[in-house]
Amino acid sequence: MRLIHALPCLLVALAAAGQPGDQAAAGRADEKPERIQPFPGVTVDHALRQVEIEGFVPVDVNQSETPEVIIEVIGESGGVRDFEALVGLHAEATHVHAALLLLGLQPGQPGAIRIEGQRIEPTGPAIEVRVVYERDGDMIEEDPAEWVVPRDPECAGLADRSPRFVFAGSTTQSFGQQSVYMAAAEGVVVGLCTFGTEPGRGVETVGMVPVLSPDTASGDPIWLADPDRVPPFDTPVTLLLRATDPDETSGSGADRQGK
Repeated sequence: MRLIHALPCLLVALAAAGQPGDQAAAGRADEKPERIQPFPGVTVDHALRQVEIEGFVPVDVNQSETPEVIIEVIGESGGVRDFEALVGLHAEATHVHAALLLLGLQPGQPGAIRIEGQRIEPTGPAIEVRVVYERDGDMIEEDPAEWVVPRDPECAGLADRSPRFVFAGSTTQSFGQQSVYMAAAEGVVVGLCTFGTEPGRGVETVGMVPVLSPDTASGDPIWLADPDRVPPFDTPVTLLLRATDPDETSGSGADRQGK
């Protein structure tokens, strides 16, 4: 597992995003470029209010030896969870966080599932999550919720649960002398499941509501990659994180019991 010095990395990333040009002028909307690529694999489009992250399909849904691919993450970074993610990102988790800051968004708090089962929703500015890839010569934009199906066909699909996403911002934890950005350490940039177990120690940069557990004993559905929807292994994919209404937030941080 790769540990990231989160705060220094974010500061360096934000400073890099301001170059070239006057830092003071960068704050004036009339001089802000509509599209910038502040970090490798990351584009910020101010006109569309979205962050575009280069990636690929990290799982093979057409292997007869492994017909079921369990999915717990929508967008992962660093190869930590590429075996259970829909999109592997060619970008650092801290850079994705910084890019959302460059849109003017302020993070909320990641969700959590306490050991006793209490579920706490993530909070933050509402984000629309989409995937873009080429199919038969056309660029297709799709909802990643349509790329997964429950193992139990009697369960409601993810899209039927009306999932909502927020810029939760992950957390930074201290391990000895190191400050670690947990989304980078755990590889969870855009979550499907929620991995934090305590408020204030969450993981996901972009969290999902409803809060779903990766623990098979929780009673939540086991999610599988849909072989009829997920593109072939290593297909280039762009993950879009699109800010919605500036005043709109999703997730209440409410405590919930059970599913």
